[in-house]
Amino acid sequence: MVVKQKSILFLSALDFKEKSIQVIRKTPEAYAGAGWHVEYIVSRDISRYGNYFYEEEIDPPGVTVHRFQRPFAGLLDRINNHTLRTVIAKISGYVTVVKLALKGSSLLKSGSFDVIYGYEIHGVLAVWLLRIFRRVKYHKVVHRFQGTWCYEYLKNRKILKLIMNWESCLALLLGSDLCIMTNDGTFGDKALKMLHTRSTNVKFWINGVDTFSMEKKKTDRIKNDLHIQAHCSVAVTTCRLEQWKRVDRAILAIASAVNRYDAKDLLYVIVGDGSMRGELEALVREEDIEDNVIFAGAVSGSEISSYLALADFFLSTNDLSNVGNPLLEAIRACKIIFTLNNGDTGSWIQHRVNGFIYDIDDMLFENMANDIYEVINNESLRKRIISNIKKTEKEKLWTWKERFEAEIKEVEKLIAT
Repeated sequence: MVVKQKSILFLSALDFKEKSIQVIRKTPEAYAGAGWHVEYIVSRDISRYGNYFYEEEIDPPGVTVHRFQRPFAGLLDRINNHTLRTVIAKISGYVTVVKLALKGSSLLKSGSFDVIYGYEIHGVLAVWLLRIFRRVKYHKVVHRFQGTWCYEYLKNRKILKLIMNWESCLALLLGSDLCIMTNDGTFGDKALKMLHTRSTNVKFWINGVDTFSMEKKKTDRIKNDLHIQAHCSVAVTTCRLEQWKRVDRAILAIASAVNRYDAKDLLYVIVGDGSMRGELEALVREEDIEDNVIFAGAVSGSEISSYLALADFFLSTNDLSNVGNPLLEAIRACKIIFTLNNGDTGSWIQHRVNGFIYDIDDMLFENMANDIYEVINNESLRKRIISNIKKTEKEKLWTWKERFEAEIKEVEKLIAT
């Protein structure tokens, strides 16, 4: 008997990346690797205010990609007024949802799919439009979110923020056969409950992190390329250089350590690119620490482990939460972590136990600088922190293979009923 191949249609406004978060690409690849027929409709934001201008287009093996340019990208590049740019970006998002739905409708007319997968807000809303017009009446629906700002807005009753982000709240509210919310420290599970989501089957999972193969040759090459001397202490950050990532905080902490303790051999390597790079470079010049900060630019996901290998410690100073893939990768690499006590980060890092975690207050930069200096000069402290972060790594992380096996198992249950 011939077994019918399972098929899945993704709708998303998040294109694939090589030099940033890998989960977007890994998701359809996992289904293709499990023998599914996979089609992926995606909008690509090519504006200089997005985070794809430094990324090449990728068509993952086994995935049929239907890509279109996000509307008004050229117009956004010509607008300098932040408020007007925000309004145009919102309109662009709404048009993107409609285009995703229209292209999805066209594919549904010409082919059969077992599962329709709305990836993040725009994808979820596009699936909703398809459901309104009965295009997914007989299909199973999956919603997928990478985290959310909504809990912060709901908890603190930020009414204006909620109004401005009504589409995010609507996407979380809408029902599905399976809703996967990433446990990235933003309390997405609580946001779903507060909004009374109509999705009854909710999975709250952290992302996977593969084990690293830290090749000495690669690390030595990077050290040579960046002119890092053996006697230097090295801090690393790996993230997109966007406003909410708040790399400026880490720069100011490094500046405090350099100036307060005359730590001339302290280097801070910033791995990533984005719209804030120019401002961050200006801040480094303003703090007169150009000899201590290296902007490495965006690198491929396969290179991240080599940059972590050269680091003595890792800095993550995001707004909202710091439990993203960069922090998980630093835990996998068993690095000494300096981060902030926001979101659910405190459930991962305990101060002076398996890392360093700080409240955001007037003493933040001074406190971080003091601890950075102590870590550099206290071998027993370093060994204790590393020993404890190794325990965290073993107890709390899973691989991407394990993560996607769990997801595909849940989705296959849907189509079996």
